[in-house]
Amino acid sequence: MSSRTDLPDTTDRRTRGLQPEPMTPTEARQGFKGKPVLIVLLGGLILAMLVWIPAEWWGNSIAPSEPANQPVEQTAPSPSDNNQVVPDSSPTPSQ
Repeated sequence: MSSRTDLPDTTDRRTRGLQPEPMTPTEARQGFKGKPVLIVLLGGLILAMLVWIPAEWWGNSIAPSEPANQPVEQTAPSPSDNNQVVPDSSPTPSQ
């Protein structure tokens, strides 16, 4: 007796001993491909574009002219503004 369970046997419960009928490749196919599938895919693409384009226009029309997340340029104060003397980073020893 074979220990494999994936092979049908004459006493198999699922098929009750019946042999499968031969099928053509067209009958064995789960779904049909061709024009109906293409129409559904193109229709979905067109609907997505019909929604996306007005959403982009509306989003651009309500966008602020100066976004809040732009980096702000800050300049360092110059030494002449403070009236302070800045020491040299590498003074030379006097002889």
